[in-house]
Amino acid sequence: MAILKIEAQGAVLVAQFNHANALNPMSLELENAIRSICRETEDNPAIRALVLTGGNERSFCAGGDFKEVAQLSGRTAVEGFIDRWIDFYSTILKVTKPTVAAVGGYAIGVGFQMALSCDWRVGSPETKLLMWELKHGIACTIGGYMLETFVGRAAMSDIIYGCEAVPVSWAADHKLLHEVVNASSLVETAIERAKTLGNFPEITFRRTKESTNRRLIAGLQAIAHEAKEAHVASAASNAVQHHINRVLRQ
Repeated sequence: MAILKIEAQGAVLVAQFNHANALNPMSLELENAIRSICRETEDNPAIRALVLTGGNERSFCAGGDFKEVAQLSGRTAVEGFIDRWIDFYSTILKVTKPTVAAVGGYAIGVGFQMALSCDWRVGSPETKLLMWELKHGIACTIGGYMLETFVGRAAMSDIIYGCEAVPVSWAADHKLLHEVVNASSLVETAIERAKTLGNFPEITFRRTKESTNRRLIAGLQAIAHEAKEAHVASAASNAVQHHINRVLRQ
């Protein structure tokens, strides 16, 4: 079973995450497939826009694998882990054509950050945006930076320290979600928005996006050292493994 379902809707490429788990947790296979579809979108002149989605009846992405984080050992492994995720978000941000995220169900951690890397986000009343890393013993440096850039310091603090789902109405008011529609029409709405954006004059859209995203990419690269140090300290303390063991004992 392919990890991505790919369908062309005119000049819009729709990439639906197809993990065996309907929550669409991020796996290395899915991560690499998303990287590949971003490159295809950028390189294929017939594609004018990209939609990333978990589907109408599935979650967008319920985040990364806690076990992978728990197994990180040593500075080299941790630094490679951080470099990998900054490169992943940068890969999406570097697509110069419109990218639209159809965010149904859960978008947690990596999933939330992936959605923030897209130009436009469509959600539903059931969408649950979460940065809950801290309560699971994982540093939230990259997510914290992205949220502060999008909604400011006070709101960022509420999201990453509260570890609760962002109310959909608030997310819409602050443009974490640009549109909120019925879950049954989530993907179709995202496709229509992608078609609209894809019909903009190509050169002006591309140059504008390159300029605005360049600053966000530079910011991600600038916090890489802090993110690595935070995760090195977390790995040394076995914070994630201690949390998992505590949960299992309950």
